[in-house]
Amino acid sequence: MAVDMPPPPTREAPWRVDASCLPTEYAHALESILAGVDELAGLGTGALDGPMAATVTTALASLTSRLEVLSARMLPVVEVDGLWALGGARSFSRWAATEYRWSLRTAQARVRLGRALREDLPLTAQAATAGDVAAEDAQILAALAPTTERRREALADRESECNEAFLVEHAARMPVDQFRLLARHWSAAVDPDADDRGYVEASDREFVQVDRLGDGYHLAGYLTVEHGQTLRAALRAITPVPAADDTRTTGQRRAQALGDLARVVLDHGLTGTGRAVRPHIGVLVPYETMCALAAGAARATPASPEVGSTKDWRAVRDTTLRAERPASRPGVPQQRSAPRLTADMLIGLGTSSGPEFQDGTPVPRALLDRLACDSEINRYVFGPDSELLDVGRRHRTFTGALRTAIIARDRHCRFPGCHAPPAISEGHHVQHWSRDHGSTSVENGILLCWHHHDVVHRKRIEIHRRGKRWVFVDDAGQELTES
Repeated sequence: MAVDMPPPPTREAPWRVDASCLPTEYAHALESILAGVDELAGLGTGALDGPMAATVTTALASLTSRLEVLSARMLPVVEVDGLWALGGARSFSRWAATEYRWSLRTAQARVRLGRALREDLPLTAQAATAGDVAAEDAQILAALAPTTERRREALADRESECNEAFLVEHAARMPVDQFRLLARHWSAAVDPDADDRGYVEASDREFVQVDRLGDGYHLAGYLTVEHGQTLRAALRAITPVPAADDTRTTGQRRAQALGDLARVVLDHGLTGTGRAVRPHIGVLVPYETMCALAAGAARATPASPEVGSTKDWRAVRDTTLRAERPASRPGVPQQRSAPRLTADMLIGLGTSSGPEFQDGTPVPRALLDRLACDSEINRYVFGPDSELLDVGRRHRTFTGALRTAIIARDRHCRFPGCHAPPAISEGHHVQHWSRDHGSTSVENGILLCWHHHDVVHRKRIEIHRRGKRWVFVDDAGQELTES
């Protein structure tokens, strides 16, 4: 049945606004910009060869970036004025999306940028307005740098080698993707607990909805960084190289891959069979971090080391969260003292300043503790120029006969009240393999589903044997029951 849709509302194009209300200098500046754009558009591209067009494109890219930053800096002024709210918009970002014909996501990013440039990133505002830093670099800083009080203090610390000036300097000369990694590592180093809190909060917000919509299904959701990495790895693994005549977009091929992934699981009986395919997530962990996991995890985080010792700083950055200290809520550890950063800690010794996924994303401390419990370790030894000198491997996972024996004993996830099958479960070291020197044995293993394995590590739940049953005790000393 055909549905009559109302015609879209007509409104004046936003780039043809009435500038009569503006001060004279602003009106003249806008008129000059618009006149220049009209003149350039009228010239077309017919008279240009490749190098000429590249020159024009370079100039336009710089101009576009500067104008985007100027636009973002105007937004807080509009927001504070408050007149936008008279129309009943639910938020300033939604109002901006409608008013300026942006997507909501773009509006939110630009509003965030404007606020950050005004309140926390004055040097970035100056550099981006002048064109020394691209708008995308400024967006990265706005999203990653002034996100906690500790990070805002680090940005404004004039005595620090790694303050806002440090970030602006590297934004001006690094490729965008490399700078994004640097900004992530800076954020993780300045306030590592924020990443841990973020991981716990992301776990609480995680959801997936698959709803019937018209002739198909609408997929919506939010995943933790771990589950997102796992899903992306699985989709990449099952997505073939597109044929020459494959005109589908990346998103369309990814949708096909998701359906193929579900079909493979069902067609091959990979659920409820007692077998499981191990996750394929690569995590790069510095040697000092593994030493800290093995040697100091049961103790409280030590005091900050003297400035200049990168090895000591990494050890403090990556010590365990299992120390006995109060938390604001279960699974959220108390903030740790962070040592003063130096430039060498972030960029002088390579790309890694702590544990990270293979794409360079820092791994939250709470997640690393759980991943280290049941995974395969590969040892890579690098020389001073990052050349690979040696590769070694050591297995300490519950595989083969050990896994079969644990499944035969436990039958399902042993977390109180959970009966998830072995297909979505894995072995957990009751005494942590690296931290507590626990053995990889049937006696020291328990079957936990992936979700509750994560819960045990995030919330620092202790497990021990009492007679013939497993006892789970939270970090407050309370025994967990099936109710």
